[in-house]
Amino acid sequence: MHTIRLKLPNVDRVGLVLDISHTLVSRQINIVSMEVEPNVTYLELAAMPETVCREVISALLSIPQILDVVPIDLMPHQVRTEQLKAVMSAVSDGIVAIDAAGIVTQYNPAAETILHLPRERIVGRHLTACLPADMPLLDTLQTGFAYNNREIVLEATKSHYLASGRPIFDPAGRIIGAVSVLKDISEVRELVQSVTGQLPTAFERILHDSTTMKRAVAMAKTIARGDSTVLLRGETGTGKEMFARAIHEASPRAARMFVPINCAAIPDHLLESELFGYEEGAFSGAAKGGKKGLFEFANGGTILLDEVAELSIPLQAKLLRVLQDGKVRRVGGTRELSVNVRLMAATHRNLEDMMTRGLFREDLYYRLNVIPLFLPPLRERPEDIPLLVELFLRRFASRLKKPVPTVGEVAMAKLIRYPWPGNIRELENVVERAVNLVDGPVILAHHVLIQGEANLSLPVATNTGAYRLDDTLAEAEREALLQAVRLHRSSRKLGTALGISHTAALKKMKKYGIAFPTDASDKQDRL
Repeated sequence: MHTIRLKLPNVDRVGLVLDISHTLVSRQINIVSMEVEPNVTYLELAAMPETVCREVISALLSIPQILDVVPIDLMPHQVRTEQLKAVMSAVSDGIVAIDAAGIVTQYNPAAETILHLPRERIVGRHLTACLPADMPLLDTLQTGFAYNNREIVLEATKSHYLASGRPIFDPAGRIIGAVSVLKDISEVRELVQSVTGQLPTAFERILHDSTTMKRAVAMAKTIARGDSTVLLRGETGTGKEMFARAIHEASPRAARMFVPINCAAIPDHLLESELFGYEEGAFSGAAKGGKKGLFEFANGGTILLDEVAELSIPLQAKLLRVLQDGKVRRVGGTRELSVNVRLMAATHRNLEDMMTRGLFREDLYYRLNVIPLFLPPLRERPEDIPLLVELFLRRFASRLKKPVPTVGEVAMAKLIRYPWPGNIRELENVVERAVNLVDGPVILAHHVLIQGEANLSLPVATNTGAYRLDDTLAEAEREALLQAVRLHRSSRKLGTALGISHTAALKKMKKYGIAFPTDASDKQDRL
């Protein structure tokens, strides 16, 4: 026998739910579930004979403010569940959701296809038990930070996809889970090709207008045509991985894997097995059948060793052998396996100095330094800052669901003057902070909070006069004048637009050193 589901339209009143419960309990009817909405109550009751059911319905109708009793097929939460299942099955993107404990709660058919893992092996298990422990979704669960189009490669299942993740919050703002959307990399490439007619390269995503960057990009495009080892040099945050990816995408190896690995982020004893793989029984906990290393996995493609200067001397020796012979030997193995991989390395360290101190092998240095590519720091290409700022403004305004603000001239000058020791990453952080702080259409100088400034909080009036309200108002007034002057080419029109006399407008222009554009035709009116 099936449960009985009823819909009770009603007039809301205090005690109605209690009366319904008493009516059912007095007849020993078990309430499986109850849902209460404005002017309607839903009941799911344990199975009962038809005669008892008719009696229960009659008793419910006798309760004051119960308008009707209507049998239904599904409870509202069951309808929502079925709708969610239909949506999850219909979308082409993979969806993986976890709760606050990291347990997988949602896993749609598309995710099964992309990850090559059946639903029964995933749902109800902790994410680390069925997928790699370093999945960015777990970071999102802990930090609340979203991520977009993160390239992920799962060697165990031969999965290659782009993942975007978002935290899930309860009404109180607490993180109660996270969800990841997966896009198979091959489908992404096919889609791009069908829309544009050609596959874009990462070179198109390197925004630049400066001469130094034009030279670096031109050299990188030339490098891409070959197959030699590349050593990318530059300060932290200059975009070394982006350049490496661009070189790969423009190379004959573009159809094969690009595998980046941060040598500084993985302990030495784990890095060796990650790079070269291991045989079954090589160490305690080694997987049955062993595991391929990243060099094997990237066979035919490109591998980037980021922060290569952090490799230990023993690992440097093993890497040198790969470069010399094109062969790898798994941990615990005796066989040498041939690999065809283009190697790129990146570092912000002074390798020449490290060689003199015995921290970096000289022979490895010369093997890596076949084609050096130096990336300029942001302070040496200030012309590129407005382009990058515009990109970050759009990105963070979209995330925060805000209109895209503009940057005032004073604020932009502040951004251009700053030396940016953290380079593009630091600029990105500063712009994100400004977009969060601004509550109008224009980012002003006090919204641009740069590391090292005395006060990294919102400006407030103090007895010391460290940040006066007058300064903020003056800055805002100057920005308003600059924008108005661009639209109104005479003092009279300017004064009318600002709600002041034309003489007052001229005085304020003189105060802030602002002049009308020289190409305007109404010169007499300005005098």
